[in-house]
Amino acid sequence: MYLILRCRKCGRFLYARQDAKTKRCVCGYTSKISRMLKVDTARDEREAGEKVRYYQEKAHGPPGFVKFH
Repeated sequence: MYLILRCRKCGRFLYARQDAKTKRCVCGYTSKISRMLKVDTARDEREAGEKVRYYQEKAHGPPGFVKFH
C-alpha cells in the first residue's frame, strides 16, 4: 500500500510506502510522514504515480514550458 502525500514546504504531491517513516521532496525538505497531509492511497507503485500526476496537474496545470515571443 502506498500513501499519496503533500510536501509541507512547497506543496508538491509525492508518494511513499505506507511503512516508511520519512519522505524527502525534490525541493530538499525532509518530513516525517506522520506529520504530512495524506491525500489518498494506492494499491501499487504504478497507481501511486498516476495519482500523483493527477493531483499535481489538478493543482498546477499540465507540465511543460511556456514559449515567450
